Amino acid sequence: MKTKQLLLLVLVLTITTSINAQFKIDAQYRVRGQALHGYKKPVASETDAAFHIGQRTRLNLRYNTEKYSTLLSIQDVRTWGDENYINGTGVQGKSFNNMDIYEAWVNIKFNKKSSLKIGRQEMKYDDQRHISWRNWWDTGMTYDAATFSYKNKDTGWRFDISASYNSRDSFKELTGNDYSGMNDYFGSLNPIQTQNFIYIKRNFKNKMYVSFTAIASGYQKENTPNTIYLTGTEGIHLNYNASKKGTDGFFGIANFFIQNGKDITGTKNNASMITAKLGYRTIEKKLELSAIMERLSGNDSKNTDADYQNTNHTYNLLYGARHPYYEGYLDWFVLPKSSKNGGLINLGVKLDYKMTKKDILWFEFSKVSNVYEVFKEMDGSTPVYYNKSLASTLNLTYIRKLSKNIKWMNGFSYGMPTDDFNQMKGISEGGSNYFFYTMLTFTPKFFDSSK
Repeated sequence: MKTKQLLLLVLVLTITTSINAQFKIDAQYRVRGQALHGYKKPVASETDAAFHIGQRTRLNLRYNTEKYSTLLSIQDVRTWGDENYINGTGVQGKSFNNMDIYEAWVNIKFNKKSSLKIGRQEMKYDDQRHISWRNWWDTGMTYDAATFSYKNKDTGWRFDISASYNSRDSFKELTGNDYSGMNDYFGSLNPIQTQNFIYIKRNFKNKMYVSFTAIASGYQKENTPNTIYLTGTEGIHLNYNASKKGTDGFFGIANFFIQNGKDITGTKNNASMITAKLGYRTIEKKLELSAIMERLSGNDSKNTDADYQNTNHTYNLLYGARHPYYEGYLDWFVLPKSSKNGGLINLGVKLDYKMTKKDILWFEFSKVSNVYEVFKEMDGSTPVYYNKSLASTLNLTYIRKLSKNIKWMNGFSYGMPTDDFNQMKGISEGGSNYFFYTMLTFTPKFFDSSK
């Protein structure tokens, strides 16, 4: 049987399996061109800019019935021109595979209020400080997990509990089977081996909600696959009039989280995160003005107390969002080591203006400092420190909805590092730091059996 006929038969059988079932096919094509001059870290003078075009392509197969729903999302991520099989007359391909499964889950519906989703799935909670889909990345981010969810719209309560465990060589050692061909997790970029959380939310008439999250993230001990160091992260999120259903007037978002347990090295944790955003919305939700404060704790280099030195005070953002926060879109402070583990304070102002139904403009100014001064060098027996002030950034974003399924997004960021921050990054004479991108996203709907 020819391939086209087989695919058509499968499609017909799928649609006719149940008269109450819905089958949908949709896709996403996203292309982003970037000019990078100081992205991720400041650049020295006379450094050339880099240019990059990345593309994300997704094909989504969705199936929904009264008892369960499923999603299979196939993704290809590539950089234009990254092929490495080349001959004298053309480009033939590449030695590595860009294609992967982005999502693959089944959601079992126990009733209208509760369900269990099992498999690879997107996750995003509140303002995504710890659990995020990281959509700025071309690859995005999904989680292999089982997540139970209970939602009661009448009372406003929501309860989620999720669990996951990821294995590599430890599975081979215990069973003799090797399904991955990978080494143990532990290394300089050690991923979370197990992430489990409880999420409780109460919505108050769509004007305000409060949520509590408790996360247990496990890291494998070096050379000891069966020993897991657990980092505990617990805290409260407040959202007043800041959701999609928000109205004109004051709005605000706040987070307060603490971390305990042990870090990736087995060191005791004692860290915290405080964020706040307060703003005013007017002209029928077209204009928003807001002020932003974010503080991530760090290690105080001047504190020589033994107990303090034997405790990690640097806050771990886990798999939370970085790009929308902390200093702007240059992504200078996405990791604790970016500020030499001295913590981070970000103060900023933001303007959001919906010029028309299709045109949106964002402007943001941020100023970042260390929580504590950190070691710069040793002058004999007297330590010298970097100043707390690190950098300021300006960010401008313009979004145009070209049609129902096409969005055009453009952004420009300009960074102003201090001399101390340049020196911290090994730069004696700094240059101009900027980042420009233009991105087109097309989301076609190929098929919908309900229509």
